[in-house]
Amino acid sequence: MHSAYEVAFKYEISNEIIASIKGFISRNYSYPFTNTPQEVIAINDETNKIYQKLPLENDYDKNVEYQNRLIELLKRVKEITPKPHK
Repeated sequence: MHSAYEVAFKYEISNEIIASIKGFISRNYSYPFTNTPQEVIAINDETNKIYQKLPLENDYDKNVEYQNRLIELLKRVKEITPKPHK
């Protein structure tokens, strides 16, 4: 069994990853996402869904699962975003 501290720590890490994903998307794509690839929109939507579920979860294993998925989403959005032209 995991302590409340461990659960809270996983929750905070997940929130930081969510902030990274949202920040990356907002820096590289402008709302209302008219010229944004569908995959980026799907990543944004999935991130929002995980964010809505997180505060309700006191399950360490579920938080680990969410965190791993968020890491995958962050890597994917960085891979599919074109590099800026110099």
